[in-house]
Amino acid sequence: MADQLIALYPTTLLHRRLGDMAETNRQLAALVAQIAAAEPGVADGTTTQGGFQTRDDLFKRDHPALNILKTHVGAAMQDYAAILIRQECTRPPAKVDFVMWGWAVSYKAGDSQGLHVHPGANISGVYYVAAPPAALERGESGKISFYDPRPRANMNQLAFQSTRHREAPVPGDMILFPSWLEHAVSPFQGPGMRICIAFNAKLIMD
Repeated sequence: MADQLIALYPTTLLHRRLGDMAETNRQLAALVAQIAAAEPGVADGTTTQGGFQTRDDLFKRDHPALNILKTHVGAAMQDYAAILIRQECTRPPAKVDFVMWGWAVSYKAGDSQGLHVHPGANISGVYYVAAPPAALERGESGKISFYDPRPRANMNQLAFQSTRHREAPVPGDMILFPSWLEHAVSPFQGPGMRICIAFNAKLIMD
């Protein structure tokens, strides 16, 4: 007898840690603060509750630190798209192009992000610039949560079954995920700022 295990409809996250980003993060944090001081936020109409959110044309700006990050995001998108295509498509496309856009979000104590997905995109991601101390401790404070996408996953759960996965906002970390995967950010209490740069990509395949 030979068993065959078939993983149907997998949900894969890419967690990438970038090295030597301390100075880049310092410059990115200063850029976000500069934008927040000079431009109105666009949190209205989004799931951002409190905090500040830039427009989604952040990647169109020419800034040394932002250009470094865009290079890393582009490389991660290429790697993650290859994984998704292998998992999801019946055959590989002859050509894959990306349309990418991004925005920055900064949170203070009590701010959060409601449960949401990213319509109009195939791949979404987040890069962490700064994190408050509470978000790096145990518990859900300041962390992003990803929810089990299976509609009936909460029905008659197994003992110790998990239907939520949390990731801490460690500066220098980047997480990519399918845009349809529901996620949210819990509020934190205490000092510090939680600063991230979120991004989307639409895949154009031939």
